[in-house]
Amino acid sequence: MKSFQKILILGLGIWLSAAAAKTTLPITIVHADAKITYPTRIEFSIEARGDVEIRSAELEYGLIGRDCSPDVIIAIPATFTPEKQIRLNWVWNVAESGDLPPGMKIWWDWHLVDAEGNETHSEKQWITWIDSVHRWTSITSGNIILHWYNGTETYARNLIQSAENARTLLIEDVGAWPESDINLYIYDSNQAMKDILVNEPDWIGGMSFWENQRTIIIGIDPGNEVWGKATIAHELAHVAVNSTMGGCYASVPLWLNEGIAVYSEGTPDPQYAKLMDHAVYFDELFSLHSISEVYQEIDGDPSLTYAESLSVVQFLVKQYGHEKIRRILQVLGEGYTYDSALHSALGLDMNGLENAWRKNIGADPLPQKTASASPTPLTEDTLPPFSSTLVYSTLTPTVIEIPTATPGPGRAGRALANIFDYPANLLSIVCIMTICVLLLMALALLLYLRVRSSGRGRG
Repeated sequence: MKSFQKILILGLGIWLSAAAAKTTLPITIVHADAKITYPTRIEFSIEARGDVEIRSAELEYGLIGRDCSPDVIIAIPATFTPEKQIRLNWVWNVAESGDLPPGMKIWWDWHLVDAEGNETHSEKQWITWIDSVHRWTSITSGNIILHWYNGTETYARNLIQSAENARTLLIEDVGAWPESDINLYIYDSNQAMKDILVNEPDWIGGMSFWENQRTIIIGIDPGNEVWGKATIAHELAHVAVNSTMGGCYASVPLWLNEGIAVYSEGTPDPQYAKLMDHAVYFDELFSLHSISEVYQEIDGDPSLTYAESLSVVQFLVKQYGHEKIRRILQVLGEGYTYDSALHSALGLDMNGLENAWRKNIGADPLPQKTASASPTPLTEDTLPPFSSTLVYSTLTPTVIEIPTATPGPGRAGRALANIFDYPANLLSIVCIMTICVLLLMALALLLYLRVRSSGRGRG
């Protein structure tokens, strides 16, 4: 009986020891951290140890507020080696992946698995992507939140008043407004804004982040508040267009998006009219297809892209009305191609619209094309190409020097102008005119002699 009790006690001790072993944590997180180096990178690090080898280490993270990103993004450090104790880091090079909007919240944790299949997650943490150099102050109107760091509250209220005016116009003209918050970050100069951006063109004066970000940044130099207010309206128009379309994989032609944005500013820049007169006269307009995906530039200046986009939207508003524009955006939001959306709303594909617009402004038509489009269901073939571009940009205010020209037939005007470009052309014209005069004189002399000869014969 005593032997049986000893065996029972021994077995119970072994069982309790095994149970105790199973309840101990196989992997211990010593520390996990994230460090922002604004505006180029985020470094995630972890130190952990276990009783057996840690065979797998993955960083899991996600973006809060970006509607079109995966729920969980996984990164695996390239330097990872299975060991009982690990020290790892992984760097997100924001400069390579594209600018993140300020105020973007990022959650993250580490997922570890040891050799026995035990899993451990570090505590989920959040960081905010924003520069810590400036002391930001905020003011709110409805769902518009304006952040600034230099200037009085009166200055900020004047800016947010322009945002409120733009909101009213866009609700009436575009027909939608996002319910989620819109954040405007106002830098006190164009250069200060550029300092926090990477891989962006020099002409940028403001940016609206795409993919339902609802974040805008603008650099407003002292004394340039009038331009700043117009730019706020411009960027809010991009937000309204995005809201009207919805959908993560919907795409809008750049000329339509920028045209609505410039239209929302109110009184257009007179330089745009000069640009259009010049381009029409010399037949130098960009085709709508060429400014559907990218900004076309002349000597690094995209002003003509903006001027054309505004002109087309003005034509759409006057000829078809705001309801048709909303219809185009809604159909695009359903995933239709540009041509199909235009045909559904206007009965024209992009070439047809462009020719109607060109005729309206007195420009030459496009070369004849037989291709046409009609509304088609959403399929892989009708989906527009997905663009990784996350921002729509506004020009830094500049004075554009444009030669003045009276609007007229583009191709004919250009041909006439080119005749006088070179001295050789002028010499050829003089020679031709001289020959013509000599021929006319010879013909006149010949007729005179014939008349005189006939007169003598009759006498």
